[in-house]
Amino acid sequence: MSIIRTENEADGVEILKLVIETTNYYREMADVLEDATIASKLDSIANERATFIEPSRTMVIALGELPARPDPDKELMQKIGGELTNMISADSKDAILDKCLREDEKLAEAIKVTKLGEKEAEFEKLLSALADNLSKTEQALQALKD
Repeated sequence: MSIIRTENEADGVEILKLVIETTNYYREMADVLEDATIASKLDSIANERATFIEPSRTMVIALGELPARPDPDKELMQKIGGELTNMISADSKDAILDKCLREDEKLAEAIKVTKLGEKEAEFEKLLSALADNLSKTEQALQALKD
């Protein structure tokens, strides 16, 4: 591991961090929501997203980097934000689902701009599966809003 990260290493660490953050975010928002059906769906999304943590961690290690951890203070602030949204929003369900979609947009953008898929076929396979998961998650969340 070098002191200076390559673009691929930085991308890998960022993608891993965002996979973990979005997984945790869905779990936190499921805890905040009072609608048991939607909370269950968010838990299901979190469980599915969690399956990408270990492969992403393996990718980062293969790049010669140390796996990153999400910022616990940031996650705490997101949870508090979700609780506040739930308390003050006229339609807290849609507001929280919109927040989930915005969190996923960060991960989708990181996947879109990275060149990691060009480095190794396994990375391309992982990134493609993750992009597919994000697309399906977006569709599921939009359906919950209707």
